[in-house]
Amino acid sequence: MRRRPVATDTMSSDSESDLDFGTDDSNEDPVWHPEENSSEEDENVSDVIRDILLEEEREDMHSDDDDGTRSLHQWSEYVGRHKVFDFVGKKGVQIEISTQASPSDIYSHIVDEALVQFIVDETNRFAEQTIAAKRRSKHARMNQWIPTDSAEIKKFFGLMIWMGLVPLGRMEEYWETKGVYNMALPRTIMSRNRFQVLLSMLHFENNETSSQTNRLRKIEKLIDHLQTNFKALFYPGEDFVIDETLVPWRGRLVFRQYIPNKTHRYGVKLFKLCSTDGYTWALRVYTGKSATGEREVGLAKNVCTELCQGLLNEGRCLFVDNFYTSYELAQSFLQQRTHVVGTLRANKRNLPKEVLLAKLKRGEVISREDNDGIVVLKWKDTRDVRMLSTKHAPVLVPTSNRRSAPVRIQEDSAQPSTSSNPPQATRPRRTTHRLPTKPEAILAYNKGKAGIDLSDQMGSYATTLRKGVKWYRKLGIELLLGTSVVNAWVVYKNVTQTKICIRKFREKLVGELLNMPSSSSRPEQPRTKHHHLKDRLNDSGIKIRRKCSVCYNRITKEKGRVCARKEARQTYTFCEDCPEQPQMCRDCFNQQHK
Repeated sequence: MRRRPVATDTMSSDSESDLDFGTDDSNEDPVWHPEENSSEEDENVSDVIRDILLEEEREDMHSDDDDGTRSLHQWSEYVGRHKVFDFVGKKGVQIEISTQASPSDIYSHIVDEALVQFIVDETNRFAEQTIAAKRRSKHARMNQWIPTDSAEIKKFFGLMIWMGLVPLGRMEEYWETKGVYNMALPRTIMSRNRFQVLLSMLHFENNETSSQTNRLRKIEKLIDHLQTNFKALFYPGEDFVIDETLVPWRGRLVFRQYIPNKTHRYGVKLFKLCSTDGYTWALRVYTGKSATGEREVGLAKNVCTELCQGLLNEGRCLFVDNFYTSYELAQSFLQQRTHVVGTLRANKRNLPKEVLLAKLKRGEVISREDNDGIVVLKWKDTRDVRMLSTKHAPVLVPTSNRRSAPVRIQEDSAQPSTSSNPPQATRPRRTTHRLPTKPEAILAYNKGKAGIDLSDQMGSYATTLRKGVKWYRKLGIELLLGTSVVNAWVVYKNVTQTKICIRKFREKLVGELLNMPSSSSRPEQPRTKHHHLKDRLNDSGIKIRRKCSVCYNRITKEKGRVCARKEARQTYTFCEDCPEQPQMCRDCFNQQHK
């Protein structure tokens, strides 16, 4: 029986196979450190992989295909048999949008009126079903339920996004009227009880007509509607990427996944197709094994083929990590005029063993090419890097000077101890330099693969996700107020040609959803003119002394003009900013312009 490498990570029963999470994944293993892995251990690992691959090769030599012919893959030195495809597909924004569009205008193309009305209908329907079930006390808030509408749902979404910008520990603290949590904004939008009952009744499917065998019945219609809007609004460019992401969830769920090298290790896994600037174009929720316990065969290839529908045969290039990369995927996509670039695992079949088993020194590279122009290469940096590319030649290209700076890869040597205990022996410090050249395929991969990381990073800032007991509601909120907002942000930057951070975009979107007056829409207040006292001079520069006009007018009203001539104060100063520049003493000037 063929031996298989055994995964060292403990995984749930619903996770991927034991080969899904190797140390060669695109996300570097967080517990791996170069200084803790000796060359002796690397030699042992290489020997184990060599034995496994040699055994597979011997089995392949005696195995036949279904038609009785032996399966052979011809690999030779690189001679440049790459296929070249001209990019003829659509890219960028596909809808006419004004360059003066606001964030809510862009967002309304994704979460449109039809989708909002669908959420309103299903939320009202679920509330009626809940009331009819009569599983509540006579004092429950649901007894005063009032059907919602699209205007209220938009305000509800605006409040949810605002709560991500202003995070607090408990939901009730946003409506506190005393203490440090006294915030006026939520109370002006809706009451706390109304917000909480809307959150509990938020629904995306009719429970009475949905199929009980469909694991995604609670969320499928919402996903389909959003994907339709995603694809109608924006198209990726020539390069795009497919990878998985996790929506955090630790509750009970049959297809909950455990991925140890993710920030949130437990959750609902999504396969996403993103552009290089972070726009999510298509997605698929992974639902685990089937009800019979059978695992989907060829999952990685099927996911890529399904998500890429609409982008094939247009000369694009797909970037994937070692979970998806395979010789079969490269062959299939080449037949559909699409390039594939990705990292490789050492145990992949139908690949040249002389490349996978080669022992290289740091900076060396070895490669092979087949008749279709598929190149497999191995390059040695601090670790072995294996790549498959149908587009790039196995050539080394220079990197920037900044990348060639020295990098410390081990801890400092032992320092003198100030305590009475003797110092512990540590490994000496060893410093290495980043290599000045890298294979062209690796540089292109690092650039193309960043799209999905950017999408996840922007979605994590000011996230609206909170703890709950309904997995579909948490996933729906992530898609409506996370992924959709990031997509709207990408389109907004493309349309308006302005640089704006995701947090500022969320702030503007909240203000427009909640109908808050913006600072730019306020009428300008006339500036207060500053008045100044100045000495009145004649043509010769001599000060002119006159009665204070304010004193004179006041005394005239009180005592008459004769008394005013005698009692009004004499002064040299006048206000040059007042009409007619009247003579004023300092006391009257301060009284008039206070």
